[in-house]
Amino acid sequence: MPAILARLTLALAMLTVAMSSTAESVSSAGFRIEIEDGWVHRIEAASGSDHNWGDLIRIHRPDGPGLLSVRSFAAPRLVDPDVLRNLTNVPSATSLTFQRWGDYEGYQYDYVEGASFYRQWWLANESTVIFITYQCDAELSGLETDAIDRMVGSLSATTP
Repeated sequence: MPAILARLTLALAMLTVAMSSTAESVSSAGFRIEIEDGWVHRIEAASGSDHNWGDLIRIHRPDGPGLLSVRSFAAPRLVDPDVLRNLTNVPSATSLTFQRWGDYEGYQYDYVEGASFYRQWWLANESTVIFITYQCDAELSGLETDAIDRMVGSLSATTP
């Protein structure tokens, strides 16, 4: 009996550790994103006047330098790469590569403005467009980019 109890205790402890290290999943209109351990989020409800916009999800580490903001838009029809490229407002002379991020595809663009670093994404899956911005102090831009890229790469499409 003590051996069985020891095995059950070990199994319960392993399950607790596994559950505590699992990333949190947050959903909004048309998508779900996995939040990394050690990061927190808050959701700002979309304005009631425009039903095409999803809630704004803000994600950050409590002691981290940056903020990731994610928001969706329900387009009236399928969004192709050319339409998405036009939404970026990045000059057409600037080359942007069409990439996959989870269930979504689109463009990413990094730049520095003043003392701030920005990484932006314009992504689409059928008629759902996701606008994402990561912003931090320019000199700290490399501290969180791997975690940010993993979270953006975790995007999955849901039924709006």
